[in-house]
Amino acid sequence: MAAFKRLTLASAVSLISVGVCADTKLLGDSELQSVTGQAGLTIDVESQWEIGEFAYRDGGFLLIQGMRMGGNSMGNGTGTGSELLDNLRLDLDIAGDGTDPGDNTLTYGFSAMREIAQEYVDEGNSDGTFTSVASGVDASRDDIAIDAKKVYDDGDLIIHFDFTDGWANEGGLSAYQAANRFTTDNYTTAEGILEHAVDFRLEIDAIGLAGSSYEIGSAGLDIDSDGPSEGAVGTTTLISQLSIQGYLGPEDLHLENNGNGFDGSGPLGAGSGIADSKIYWSSYTKVTDLDMYIDIAGVQITDMEIHNERGDRTGLDGTSSFDFAHTIREIYAVKNTVLNMHPTSNLLADNYVDGIAINTRFKGDIDIGGISFGDTDESIGSIYITDLESTTNWVISAH
Repeated sequence: MAAFKRLTLASAVSLISVGVCADTKLLGDSELQSVTGQAGLTIDVESQWEIGEFAYRDGGFLLIQGMRMGGNSMGNGTGTGSELLDNLRLDLDIAGDGTDPGDNTLTYGFSAMREIAQEYVDEGNSDGTFTSVASGVDASRDDIAIDAKKVYDDGDLIIHFDFTDGWANEGGLSAYQAANRFTTDNYTTAEGILEHAVDFRLEIDAIGLAGSSYEIGSAGLDIDSDGPSEGAVGTTTLISQLSIQGYLGPEDLHLENNGNGFDGSGPLGAGSGIADSKIYWSSYTKVTDLDMYIDIAGVQITDMEIHNERGDRTGLDGTSSFDFAHTIREIYAVKNTVLNMHPTSNLLADNYVDGIAINTRFKGDIDIGGISFGDTDESIGSIYITDLESTTNWVISAH
């Protein structure tokens, strides 16, 4: 960013100079390289969106109606944050080859917690947990290691999502610092503030099915969960009144620069198989309240939470999850790999098609506060799942 500012200043001075002296000199390519492109991009985001209806048509329709995304006080939310999904920062970098110090070693996961903890230490905070965290050890969780910055390959694109101001809910960084809280807050208080820096809420009125005669955009599903008689003729509501509220931890979107080829692992050998370049998406999420009505089964789920506060509190990388559930996805193309057994084809022929692979790993705890049937609102009890770890691999293609 400093290089960008120098370039902007130089440009402004050059424009002023044109009015004074016509004898100007253009910079050559080699000179321009020394003043551009060294610090990546920082993008601060505020967002709130709504979609009235999403319709996927095959023969009939799959419908999603009334989708809304924003902060945790949006709609029927119970949070104290904004109605916007805000206080969210995206740092975009393209890794170098390591020739310039740090050009391929970038923030990943919770690695920024080390630097934040060091700020508290530098301000003279007496809580020794800050010192441990600054050194890369989460002393509040059985001395689990904390993410370090990650080394990427030359040309890889990395987008790191995190908060803009971790102390926004306390009046902002300046107010927090002016109140001398870097010195007086203990570690538990400080971490709690940072964990709640980015709040979100997602609402979906209804998900369901419709016949081929459905009029697109007519919003025909039952969004009130009043029973099978509701909704337009020819539609079936699967899920309604879905609401998810919680907090976002750091996320990392990594696009590899390994070329456009395929690894040859497919049935047709060279030129088939898995793409050489993949997308990796690591995300930390804490859901504090999830409610939904599963209309087609007559089941209502309330007060569901997703986190990693019990048992093994490491994420999928084996480092501290800071009580957030952790998900890692791999997304990549597959070529001439999916067997297409269409009735009109010769099944003995090499009839393979392309697709997209989406592999997902999850680690965390799940609590379901209440499960009831129909509209009775009488729960049969609560369910608690600790140390759930799962792997789900999909390959999606047309048929």
